[in-house]
Amino acid sequence: MNTLALTPGRVEGSAILTEKFESFQGEGPWAGQRCVFVRFSRCNLRCGYCDTPESWDWSRYNPADVSDRVPIAELVSWVLERGVDMVVITGGEPMLQQPAMAALARGLPDVRVQVETNGTIAPTPELASLVDLWVVSPKLANSGMAYSTRIKADSLSALVATDRAVFKFVVSEPDRDFDEIAQLVEEHRLAPVWVMPEGTTQEKVLAGMDALYGPATERGWNVSTRLHILTGAR
Repeated sequence: MNTLALTPGRVEGSAILTEKFESFQGEGPWAGQRCVFVRFSRCNLRCGYCDTPESWDWSRYNPADVSDRVPIAELVSWVLERGVDMVVITGGEPMLQQPAMAALARGLPDVRVQVETNGTIAPTPELASLVDLWVVSPKLANSGMAYSTRIKADSLSALVATDRAVFKFVVSEPDRDFDEIAQLVEEHRLAPVWVMPEGTTQEKVLAGMDALYGPATERGWNVSTRLHILTGAR
């Protein structure tokens, strides 16, 4: 990481954000690592269990109150001032703002970039080359959306082709959801696979993890916790 230059070079553009904060990654293969989160506003899906509805649900939130347009140069400076070696670009669905994502990543050449995406939008070649880890979360029927809305074969293929993607599924009922995951994994050649319990309380996450261990072991899949829920961190 560049610890000398805290003032970025010429970085153009802006992003519409819900929030940004310093914490640690609570999910997936890089869980437990210190990082900063840059949460992009707006989403192209409407998951029933979404825990960040302020990024898209304008029936409940006024976008002017819960989002801001922030210059990318300001974001780059903010990340560098935190002194971390990883930035997580999340949402909402950040892939709706790919030029802003690419500009942010270009401004942080010595910082690892992890992107959390629902997998419905393919990355541009430039963005694909700038991201160190794609954490792709294709949505299941438990999200409440139609298959044709939440699963886009071409986009999943493009993410697989980066060779830097993992696929993380939110599980609410293992007996039902695991069969659906297995079908998606086979049809779209998704690997490696992580399964994670749905839940926003410690009790629900712990119970969900307990229910996942056996079935995930049988399938040869990985299990992700939600450390930020278990520890009370954001």
